[in-house]
Amino acid sequence: MKFVSLLLWVTQFGFSAVFPLCFFLLTANWLRTSYDLGIWVMIVAGILGALTTVSTVRSCVRAMRKEAEKHSTGQTPPIAFNDHD
Repeated sequence: MKFVSLLLWVTQFGFSAVFPLCFFLLTANWLRTSYDLGIWVMIVAGILGALTTVSTVRSCVRAMRKEAEKHSTGQTPPIAFNDHD
């Protein structure tokens, strides 16, 4: 079960790194074609997407570190009703 949890963290990290930049660029491309805007829209969207990507990756890394520290302290987690480890 812990392996699946770690796999979910890796998937979340990849999604956090790729999605914001792609979303901003695709939205900017749609705005350019729909409203005949200039290339400046793509540049602004690229900068905003890169900043958003950096922010989400940083928060994801912080959460992964916190989760890793929780598992590496050696403390046993409280026993739950649904504990199947």
